Amino acid sequence: MGSVGWSDFLRGLVPGHGAQIYGDLAELAGSVGPYLAAGFDLGEPAVVVAIPEHLTQFMAALTSAGWDEARIERAGLLAVSDAEEALTAIMAGGDTPSEPAFDRLAGGLLDRFPGKRVRVFGEVVDLLCRRGQQDAAMVLEGLWSDLARRRSFSLLCGYQLDVFDRNSQARTLPHVCRTHSHVLPATDPARLQRAVDQALEEVLGAAEAGKVYMVVGPEIRADRVPTAQLLLMWISENMPMLAERVLASARARYLDEPVAL
Repeated sequence: MGSVGWSDFLRGLVPGHGAQIYGDLAELAGSVGPYLAAGFDLGEPAVVVAIPEHLTQFMAALTSAGWDEARIERAGLLAVSDAEEALTAIMAGGDTPSEPAFDRLAGGLLDRFPGKRVRVFGEVVDLLCRRGQQDAAMVLEGLWSDLARRRSFSLLCGYQLDVFDRNSQARTLPHVCRTHSHVLPATDPARLQRAVDQALEEVLGAAEAGKVYMVVGPEIRADRVPTAQLLLMWISENMPMLAERVLASARARYLDEPVAL
C-alpha cells in the first residue's frame, strides 16, 4: 500500500506493520502521536518501546491530540518500556535476539491488556541498525512478524535513516521494505517523488529514466512501497556509478522545494 495507505494505517482502518523513515524526531512524533491517539479514541491501548527522549516528544504530540498524561493514566491505555533496557533483555547477552527472551518481554507487555487489540510502537530494531547490527535487526523484525500471527496488535517501527544516502538505500532500506506492509520514506511523499523524478531525468536523461521506471514497474504496480523509494533502491543497487549523483540531485531538489502550507 505504500504511502497511499499510510494515513489509513495510522488511523487503524487497515491492519499492518508500518515503518516510518525519519531524519528529524519531529517527523517521527508526527506519525506516532496520531497513531496512538487514534487508537485511544477507539479504546485501543498502546505499548510504546522507546528511548526516554523520544517518549517525551510522543507525549507532547499526544497532548496536542487531546490525550495528556493524566487522561491516558486514568484510562489505563498505555504501557511503556525503555528501548535500551528492552534491547539488553532481548539480546540476552548474545549477538542475535533470543526468541524466548523476546516472547517474555513483548508478550508480557501485550498481556497487560488482555482481550484488547493493541497498538505497538517500537524502536529497538532501529537501535540495532544504528549500531551496524542489521542482521540482528532483521531477526528481530521476524520475531515481531511471528508474534503478530499469534496475537492481535498493529506495529509501527521508527527508523532513523537518510533516504538520500546510498548505503542506507543499498543495505538497510531493502530489508525494511520487505518486512513492512506500509513504508513512509519521507514526511512529504509527493515532494519526494517530484525530487526523484527530476533527479533521474537530470542524471540519466529522459529515455534512460523511462527504462528504469519500466524495470521497476511490477513493484510499483504492487502499490506496497512508495515509487520514489523503489526507484532510489534500484538505482543504488544497479547503477552504483551514477547513484551518488542521483541521490545528491534528489536531496537538493527535495530540500529546495518550498514546503506546502
